[in-house]
Amino acid sequence: MAYLFEKYAAVNELSVYNKPSSEKKVINKILLGTWLGIVGEKGDYYEVKTVGPDGWVKKREVTDDKHLKVFYIDVGQGDAALIEIGDKRIIIDGGPNDNLRKYLSGWQYSYVLDQDEKVHIDYVFISHFDSDHYFGLTSLINDDRFTFGTIYHNGIARFNTKRGLRPNIYDEDLGETFTHQNDQYLKTGFDNLNDLNNIINTDGLQSSFKKFAQALQNASGQGRLNGIKQLSHRNGKIIEENINNINFAIEILGPVKTVINGEEYFKWFEDSSHTRNGHSIVMKISYGEISLLFAGDLNSDSENHLINHYGANNPFQVDVAKSCHHGSSDFTIDFLKKLKPYATIISSGDNESYSHPRADAIGCSGKYSRGSRPKVFSTELARSINSGGDVLYGMINLRSNGKGVYMAQMKERRTGSDVWDSYKVK
Repeated sequence: MAYLFEKYAAVNELSVYNKPSSEKKVINKILLGTWLGIVGEKGDYYEVKTVGPDGWVKKREVTDDKHLKVFYIDVGQGDAALIEIGDKRIIIDGGPNDNLRKYLSGWQYSYVLDQDEKVHIDYVFISHFDSDHYFGLTSLINDDRFTFGTIYHNGIARFNTKRGLRPNIYDEDLGETFTHQNDQYLKTGFDNLNDLNNIINTDGLQSSFKKFAQALQNASGQGRLNGIKQLSHRNGKIIEENINNINFAIEILGPVKTVINGEEYFKWFEDSSHTRNGHSIVMKISYGEISLLFAGDLNSDSENHLINHYGANNPFQVDVAKSCHHGSSDFTIDFLKKLKPYATIISSGDNESYSHPRADAIGCSGKYSRGSRPKVFSTELARSINSGGDVLYGMINLRSNGKGVYMAQMKERRTGSDVWDSYKVK
């Protein structure tokens, strides 16, 4: 059935009825900002096509605004998120596997691909180059049904340190380091595609990173990728515009690099793992009166580094925070006190040796939150298998109209018409 025009849910858990009358029965509930195809109307009701059973909705509970939608996607032991705002699509990290691509192509944008149209992703942010944050993007970038604007990254490449695999042997898999005033710094890095091409030609890249770099090259050569760019705190607000008559902005708070003799370098934190994790891109996203934080795999060293840099200024307080490093124990109480969110999301997998999320990370996430009933969501804890044997992946939904924040996860078993375990966060 063709629809006459489009609308979107203006309230969270919008009721869909079986008929437009006083005898109506709720047959479906959908989240704020969910698409509605209007196929008819009667009195105070629209007849709609939507996600789940179609039916009738109250006209006063729909809008022309798509609102802000954030999908914290379950990719197992890793991170991935999709943001939709206005007509823009933004990806933050891609997980370690094919789950992100399968979700985007098999569900979220299947209606676009079914019409033989390409899906355009305006921005991709890669917090850092650990495989559980970026490698899942390789198959997505290689998929010629998708096109990309700019891919942002922190500029720290991954090399193979086994002797004999390249002419210039680095002591660390992040490249060359040097010492300045008793502190160690990372010298090797890259910014754009030309820099990446030069690194590829050394034949010294880590295997998974080389596959990712080659995917970028191929997509660029096919005209499906505009370019890549390194980010640091000096970039500030890289996106700021009016969407739905509400200000939307993305501000880069980290990594914070050190200036030495007019050049910027990454401070070395203990070892390779702490350094590449600690210099994750830290993003603060604002939409009207609400704010979100994505901070990759920050650790205690890097959190102290950020706190020292910003001093008395605290740009980190937000309404909703993505937990750093999948709920690791490597965090500082001082940094959590600066975040002070109403809700925290932890993305992690099971059947792994890290025991993420750690008990202290979960407890402290709640303890140092705002509000009398703070929320802690977990993709792993939300994942389950229902009585029919179907795997229910633990995606966490966030919706906002610029004033309120609503978060939801799918119930393991539907209660009547309601599939959502939903909360008003702010």
